[in-house]
Amino acid sequence: MYFLDETDDWLEYQTIREETKRLDREYLEIGKELQSVEEAFKHDPQNINLEARMAELKKKRKAIEKKLDESLSMYR
Repeated sequence: MYFLDETDDWLEYQTIREETKRLDREYLEIGKELQSVEEAFKHDPQNINLEARMAELKKKRKAIEKKLDESLSMYR
């Protein structure tokens, strides 16, 4: 048997896999929103609301990257 075949039975592994998938989806959603906000900001660089939203999204994205790196480093 292979290691990955056996890990499906481990509750901890399933939990981490589900959390990783959730973080991946959230990361992609934030990326899409950030892209649209950046595009809008290009057309209206004086809009401080867009600038604040960009900063907030970048901060969230960085936090997700850190969580993903931490969870993946456990299995390297």
